[in-house]
Amino acid sequence: MFYSYIKLGPRDGVMLISVLIMLVLTLVFKWSVWEFVSSIVAVIIAFSAGHMRSNEKNVLAFLKK
Repeated sequence: MFYSYIKLGPRDGVMLISVLIMLVLTLVFKWSVWEFVSSIVAVIIAFSAGHMRSNEKNVLAFLKK
């Protein structure tokens, strides 16, 4: 990796790809700046909501009882 100090993970890569897709859609379908900004904000909110879920895996919790 060329820039190892940036520390990008797979989730960051997916977010970058989605932002690039929004940029391409903006250029192809001639979206306004507000549509571009609102779509990027929606993507950022969706990814930050994905980080808010709990990390505990209680899949087999019923077996412990």
